[in-house]
Amino acid sequence: MRKGNILLAALMLVLLLVSGCGHKEAKTETYSIPWTYWSYTGTTKEAGVDSFNELGQDYCTSAKVVDDHVEIELTEQQREKLIERNNTYIAELVDEFKAYNSEYRYEPDETYQKVALYFDENIPTILHVSTFYNITACYGMNYMLTNHVAEWNVELSIYNCHTDKLVAFANVPYDSVSYGPEEWAASYQ
Repeated sequence: MRKGNILLAALMLVLLLVSGCGHKEAKTETYSIPWTYWSYTGTTKEAGVDSFNELGQDYCTSAKVVDDHVEIELTEQQREKLIERNNTYIAELVDEFKAYNSEYRYEPDETYQKVALYFDENIPTILHVSTFYNITACYGMNYMLTNHVAEWNVELSIYNCHTDKLVAFANVPYDSVSYGPEEWAASYQ
């Protein structure tokens, strides 16, 4: 009798699964991440696909290379989790940035179109590059995910934290970020 109950329960479970009872497919949307993003981050489109796939189903339903971009399929929940993940990473970068020097500042932009960083010429190179490069990349991704667009740009402004004067400006990914001793000296005048 017990064997019959187990068989009956297994049969009912199979019927429920086949009929879709209790399971509703979440709607997904396709987001296109262009080659300009992968070029800026210094990774290949294939590595981008691998990164999304490694995050797993909590963050991405599927990812594939299509021509010169990466297409990702996301549910609304996955999209929100990716944005939240990027924002957490930005917060960690900013904490490290500010921990180095209490005068260093970061001005967030809820539209993910502008990054303003305040520091000085004494910032260690690795902290400098890591901060503006990674924050800008996260902003670019969040902008595309928030606005469901395949193009992105972030206005990056670097200010002298002692004088609040602009040292450099770039429209990433279209402009390179370039400044040195002359720009720093001018920012003190």
